[in-house]
Amino acid sequence: MPQPKRHPDSAGDDSLGESTSDPPTSVDSGPGCMPAVLATAVLAGIIGFISCGVLTWVIFQKQDVLALRAMRGSVIPAIEQSRLSPEEKNSTVKLLEDFADQLERKQVDGWQASGVMQRLGRLPILQWAQIRLVETYVDEHPEQFVDDASLQFDRIRKGVERNDITKFDFLHILEPLLEVSPQGEDASLADDWQSRAIDEVIDRARLVADRSGIEAEPKSDITIDVLVRRQVEAGIKEGTY
Repeated sequence: MPQPKRHPDSAGDDSLGESTSDPPTSVDSGPGCMPAVLATAVLAGIIGFISCGVLTWVIFQKQDVLALRAMRGSVIPAIEQSRLSPEEKNSTVKLLEDFADQLERKQVDGWQASGVMQRLGRLPILQWAQIRLVETYVDEHPEQFVDDASLQFDRIRKGVERNDITKFDFLHILEPLLEVSPQGEDASLADDWQSRAIDEVIDRARLVADRSGIEAEPKSDITIDVLVRRQVEAGIKEGTY
């Protein structure tokens, strides 16, 4: 039987032609869970911010209560047991007792109580007595120390009056004579004083006074009860620094 003739265009490969269909396209899965995660994070931040604000407000409203507890529980007892002179001690305790009474009668707002406590926290009330003791020892043994040794204690007290020198400066100055680290605010003076330790206290007092720009010879001295009264009045009038 005769074979059918091929068409000229069909010459060549006898295999089936390859598929000409388009390649598969990727499926867009959308943004996924990222928007939800971001929204949750933003919401959590807002809630945290609001909670922090509310907590701060609550604590601030209780500043008078906290101040009263501190006054009655620690500040006044510590001063009563301090080595301040009887005159300074009695006057200072009386001032703080009056302030505590105002707190108890709700005559002081939270911002005022906070201001008074912050200002009193900067005053070297207990350290004032310690500096006085060192100064007395220096005055009683003038041959052992430099001529202007006692003057340096007048200068740092003047610095406290000007709000240029604080309790933390006094702790630094007294460190060579303290029984424990100056980080302990109630650190007491050692019983055995060495002359070289007192020399270092004098040098530190001089450096602190120089740094604060206190004149070499202050015209007057001041007592701690006067400074306490000023800071209580300023805290009630102006609040914190």
